[in-house]
Amino acid sequence: MKKVIIKDLMGNEISWMKSEDPTFSISECVASNVWGLPERPELDAEGNPTGNTIPAEYTVEITDISAEYALEECISKRKSEYPSAEEFLNAFFDGGEQALAALQAKRLAVKAKYPKP
Repeated sequence: MKKVIIKDLMGNEISWMKSEDPTFSISECVASNVWGLPERPELDAEGNPTGNTIPAEYTVEITDISAEYALEECISKRKSEYPSAEEFLNAFFDGGEQALAALQAKRLAVKAKYPKP
């Protein structure tokens, strides 16, 4: 998973996205000048290249967030299967040690099912 941050020339974030492969999205936006003009050759009065390059009006930063994304996904899956707060309270106040032990076993099974990356 990649996080793409687009910044203007002042360093202000103007756009961002998360994607497995942002290449197509980035090239579509660059072709459409969504973020401003891309890097381009400088032209003289007759339209001939001067040999200089005019910088882009934006920067593109691509960061690999695979590890963070995998951890978020793991935590989300665990939360959806962990015993609820209500189950815990019932076990704590009404169920005794056996109920708490069963609840802990359920939590450990979920942790084993979704180990942290």
